[in-house]
Parts: sequence; C-alpha cells; structure tokens
Amino acid sequence: MQVKQLTLKELRRLTSQSVLRAIEECDRLGREKFLADNGFKSAHEYFLIHDGKAYDSKAIAGVAYRFETGRKVVARDFSGGQNIAAVLAGLGFRVTGDADWTWPELVLACDLLYKRGWITTIRDHDPAVQDLSRYLRSLNPDLALSENYRSPGSVKGKLENIRTAHPDYPGKPTRGNQLDPIVLQAFLADPEGMHATAKRLRSDRSLAETVQEDADEYPDFKELDTLTTAGVVSALEGAVKRRWAASRERDPKLRKEKIAQSMRDRGEVSCEVCSFDFARMYPGHGDGYIEVHHRVPLHVSGEVPSTLDDLILLCANCHRMIHRKKTWLTPEELREILASSRIGEDRG
Repeated sequence: MQVKQLTLKELRRLTSQSVLRAIEECDRLGREKFLADNGFKSAHEYFLIHDGKAYDSKAIAGVAYRFETGRKVVARDFSGGQNIAAVLAGLGFRVTGDADWTWPELVLACDLLYKRGWITTIRDHDPAVQDLSRYLRSLNPDLALSENYRSPGSVKGKLENIRTAHPDYPGKPTRGNQLDPIVLQAFLADPEGMHATAKRLRSDRSLAETVQEDADEYPDFKELDTLTTAGVVSALEGAVKRRWAASRERDPKLRKEKIAQSMRDRGEVSCEVCSFDFARMYPGHGDGYIEVHHRVPLHVSGEVPSTLDDLILLCANCHRMIHRKKTWLTPEELREILASSRIGEDRG
C-alpha cells in the first residue's frame, strides 16, 4: 500500500514550541530510544543544531507534528529531508542541510585537486582529505556537532563533484552545486593566484571566517537560482576576497503577478514590512520598483514550486536585514524589531 507522504503545506503546521517539546523529549529519552519509539532512523545529512547538540531533524519534525496534530507519523511518511530543513530553518532553527559548501571551502578543495593534477579520485582515507576535513569542521564547531558535517566522506564526495566538472574529464559529471564549476574555472584561469589564496586561507583561519562573513552579507548571492560567470570580476587589493558575476533567473511572470496583486489589494507597491514606497520617494524613477523575497530562502528550500503566498514585497533595507545573520528573520520578526524601535522613539 502506497503511503501518503506529508506535504510542505502540512509540515508548515509545525511551530517553534512543538519543535522544542520534541527536543525535550529526545533529551529525556536519549537519542536511540527516541528514534526507536517514534519510528525513525538516524539522520545522514540534515541535523537540527540546538544548545550545542545535534538532533535528527526528520525525527524531531515527526514528533513535533504529532504534538501539533495528534497524528503519529514515522520516517516513511516523509519524502526527504530538504522540506523539513526548510521548515525548521523558517522557524529560526539551524539545520546542517542549509550548510552548502562556501567559497573559501571550495577554494581549499580545489587547491587539493590542483596539487594532485585533477586526474585521480582522492579517497576519504587519504591523509590530505582527513586533514582538510578536520580543518573545515574546526571552522564551524556548531555544525560539526553532526559527525557527517564535512566528514572525510563528504570531502571526498565534494572533490569528485569538482574533479568530474573539469573540462578534461571524459565521463559524466557527478551532481554538485552551482558554485563548484565557478571556483574550478577560477583555478583554471589563474592556478598560481588561486593556490596562493588557498595558502593564505589555511595559514590564517580568521581570514577564512572573514571571507565567509562577507559572503553572508549578500543575500542575492546565496539565493541564486542560476549562477553565471566569466571568471573573477575583481580581487580586492590586500584581502583574499573575490566577487563573481552572477545573475538571478526567476520566472518574471510570478514577480509581475505579485506586484499586480499588491496594486489590487493595497493600491501601491510598497515594502510589506516598513511601508517604504520607491515611487513616492523617487517620483518617476522608482515607479513599480520593489524587491521580491521568498519567505523560505531558495538556498534552503531548493527548487520548489512557488505561489504568490510564498513571496513578499520588501524594500532593499528590509531585504538586507532579513538576511543579515546566518539564521535569517521572518518578515513578522523584522516587523516586531521595527515596531519596538518606533515605540522607543515615541517614548524618547
């Protein structure tokens, strides 16, 4: 009998309170008994990070769903971990599934392949792979609470993604992410310069962390649907930072429909958090301009069908503030911050 699996809409019935209750139950029972009693197995990729511990995200979501609905679900009721990660992240929890390989991490992985000549598979027991795994895990101790995070096996897999994307590879490329071939092409265009960059990243761990913080400042970079580049756009003098030519390709009809809906319902195209209106502020120049934000960022949800309810109109400032930190804010949370700021101004 075919099992009807939970949809993303049903998963969105979870609340932060029910997730915290599920975490408490896991702590009380212990991980093994918690998984066995609730019909789940240990996670391989998606772990929820909370208070210095890693939890199996699918099991936590399943128990939280039971708390919300009274219906017990087990592992086979879920189609995969990506939707669960998106929902948990949307509630403000950190999930390892959203930890895509970053620019500095890929530079270090490419450098290892560059030194080996790009040709042969590098196994997970190779000392260089073991060393890179330890270093990458040390850069992010919270996510490293998951034993699978940047493990030697995952490093070996990423090396294969990059190696098989090389233009001289004779076979079919393995499945990687959109940033893999971009960093690879940068290495092929300037091998010595990129090798020097990798050496600086390894010799100064604070530099690797700074580069990642810089990338976190640019939500448009993290939410790309399609990434294109002609290579390095600029190398900032005196710092190991590289910017890439990138473009976001979305369905323009959906954006137009969202703006048209705003005109029908509100009579204007303004930010749905702070009410900033580009047309009023910049008459004749800002007419019809607004940024469209996915309530669950695409770098977490992956490729999913989007409806108008999944989108919200934001000014550039509010859009940037939502993505300001690694755990992004919901529009409602940003409204609360703005409201408290205004209350403080009124009292002053």
